[in-house]
Parts: sequence; structure tokens; C-alpha cells
Amino acid sequence: MFAKVTAIIIGIGVLACGVLVQRQQRYELARDISRAHWRMLEQERTLWSLRAEIARRTRPEEIRTAVHRLDRRWRAIPYRIEESSSPAQFESTDHAQPVEFGG
Repeated sequence: MFAKVTAIIIGIGVLACGVLVQRQQRYELARDISRAHWRMLEQERTLWSLRAEIARRTRPEEIRTAVHRLDRRWRAIPYRIEESSSPAQFESTDHAQPVEFGG
């Protein structure tokens, strides 16, 4: 009888230790997920600030200034959407000239 009670108490102790280990692992996992989420939010904030900086620096006047500083001859891209009033203009040109970028 004493051996059975001792086995039951030891079994309950082992189960309790197992439950404590599982709970501790769950807490650590929640902490890791929280830290990963925080890092992800920080990276998204950095990404959005970089995107805003790129948008600020890629204004047409800024690009013209940067190109002018390079002292190269740049040619405009033909048939831009703003220049065309109808899609028929694209189809009417059979012999398009190749476009060169750079000087």
C-alpha cells in the first residue's frame, strides 16, 4: 500500500513538473513572438521612413538637378503617357528609333 501511494505521489510530481515545463516554454515562446513582432514593426517603420525619403528625393526637379550634375546628355523617353492623347499614336509608328540612355 505504501509503495502505491509513493508511486502515485511521484507520478503526480512528475506530471506537475511536466506542466510547469510546458507553461515555461509557452511563456518563452510568447516572449519570442512578441520580440519578433516588435522587430517587425520597427523594420516597417524604417521601411516607411525610407520610402518617404525616396519619394522626397525623386521629385522631378531633384532628378533634373542630379542629372545636370552628372554632365551627361540624356534623351527623353519617347511616347510617354502624358504626351500621348490616344492609344492610336502607339500603333501608327512602325519604325520606332531605339532609345539610348546615358551620354
